[in-house]
Amino acid sequence: MGAAQRHHRAGGAHAARSTSGAWGTGGSVNVLVVYGGESDEHDVSVASGEDVLASLRSSGDIDVTAALIDRDGRWHRTGEGTSAGAAARDVLDDLEPGTVIFPVLHGGWGEGGGLQREVEHRDLGLVGCGSDAAATALSKLQTQRVWAQAGLDVIPTLPVARTEFAADAAAVVRRVRQALPGDIVVKPDSGGSSIGVHMVSAGDEPLPALADVLARDETALVQPRVIGREVSIGVWQDATGTPRATAASLLQLPADAEAGGFTYAHKYEGAGGVLLIPAGLPQLAALQRAALQAFDALGCRDLARVDFFVTSDGAFVLNEINTMPGLRRASHFPRLVAAAGIDYDTLLRSLVAAALVRDSARLT
Repeated sequence: MGAAQRHHRAGGAHAARSTSGAWGTGGSVNVLVVYGGESDEHDVSVASGEDVLASLRSSGDIDVTAALIDRDGRWHRTGEGTSAGAAARDVLDDLEPGTVIFPVLHGGWGEGGGLQREVEHRDLGLVGCGSDAAATALSKLQTQRVWAQAGLDVIPTLPVARTEFAADAAAVVRRVRQALPGDIVVKPDSGGSSIGVHMVSAGDEPLPALADVLARDETALVQPRVIGREVSIGVWQDATGTPRATAASLLQLPADAEAGGFTYAHKYEGAGGVLLIPAGLPQLAALQRAALQAFDALGCRDLARVDFFVTSDGAFVLNEINTMPGLRRASHFPRLVAAAGIDYDTLLRSLVAAALVRDSARLT
């Protein structure tokens, strides 16, 4: 399509049109599931992408193809008789107009607005956030600033730039410890899946944690450790485009995680983290309202998981948002939505339908 492609700026969070009848009478719908990617969360994305593909392929009226992005950023159209890699733009340019892109990608270019911007410049549908919301939400620091401006409670955060650390690491450590002398958390600004997150006790040196995080990301975030329970609320948009909040999940941690944090191993390698869904919490209604506010403040769309800390006195504070949460059939977000009565296959189909409605509205 090249220069003749229509520019598309994705709409906001409240596309108040029904997804009923989105398939119309025109037969099957074309969907490209994109998964893998260059980020540290490549393997998590692959696991999610494979389950999404299996689910959508089980439907008789969705024509599903796949693009696996390798760790070098090359796209592979799996199942089409070739293993040769291609550039993103070449793959997207070859798609039929109206194809829905389902980006099951975590972190980096694929979740942070790069892919979304490429899709928005073509006659293609898109599941999930538009490019502006995706870019903001991928940065934990920018997300916190937006939430604070919306009047939501966030964790005090000290950012450390890679350039600042490289210039004078000792001065950075002094500044960190002057501002935050107690137990701290050091984590990447744009990372996910608990990769690169460090718990540093009050008496320990934060230099190694900062060095590790800044090898992964241009910005490290340093926060006081919040002693509280980790609680999550899912948000998804129903058939009218209205955001709905799920019940809560409560993370029950093994003893080692209490001291060292909830790690990638606890999430994905069977190291003992257990999610209680639904969790009976007296703050549920307030948590749901805050999750919807957080979703709306960022201009999110379709789906997200909002994470909180709930302290012993019953107060809570926002931690992070994930605008493309893990989508394995047994993942956290699908389980939250299932507790609201929406099964996995129905959830994925509704996300595709919502993208179709937006795309058809844009072209009329």
